[in-house]
Amino acid sequence: MAAALPRLCALALPFLAVAACLDVPSHGNRMHLPRKPSQELACSGELEKSKCTPKLTNKCGHCKNKLDFGKEFVCCSDCSDPTILIKHSKMGYCKSGAELSMQLKPHKIYHWVAGPWMKCSSPCDGGVRYRDVACYGNLSDATIKHYPVDDASCSADEMPARQEACNEQSCGVDMAEQTNSRKNGMSGWLVALILLLGLGAIGGIVFTSYTYYLRRTSGRSGFVYVMMEAYS
Repeated sequence: MAAALPRLCALALPFLAVAACLDVPSHGNRMHLPRKPSQELACSGELEKSKCTPKLTNKCGHCKNKLDFGKEFVCCSDCSDPTILIKHSKMGYCKSGAELSMQLKPHKIYHWVAGPWMKCSSPCDGGVRYRDVACYGNLSDATIKHYPVDDASCSADEMPARQEACNEQSCGVDMAEQTNSRKNGMSGWLVALILLLGLGAIGGIVFTSYTYYLRRTSGRSGFVYVMMEAYS
């Protein structure tokens, strides 16, 4: 037993040296933990939590130092850096002492916009005409104009037609109708012209016959009187 004691001391000596080098605090000493700032204590429930709850505003849009939470922005009222401690409730504080604010993002609306129809590709026998159809988005904020987006953002079921058939009437029937209408128009003018010429000729013959009759049945003075009456 006495012979084994030096060996045990030799084995335990390295462990004793390591323990002596370690700075292990005694049970009587207190460990000093870093204290939380007063703002963090407020959000932890030790002070008023209302100071850490963001207030609704519409001024976060122009701040560069804002946090994006998907449907809303969180910022400080003076546009300084906000600090968020509880993410799901967005509770936090502003290091500058400003008020923590939150702004809801404008709601996006997507809709189809169709342009005017272009000229038909054929005057008859069926043609095709086209128009431009694109998907546009706009925000619930009326001050922002709509802007083009990818067509996948709009509903495919509500998409207006980009092309349609046009001028499906037959070219043969159409040409025949046009020819007949032209012929009918020309024949009408010819008939009217012939009637006018005929009436003029009949009137001239009647006048000449009447004048000749008066000349034969009247004297010289009577003939002159009749001629003067005719030309007056």
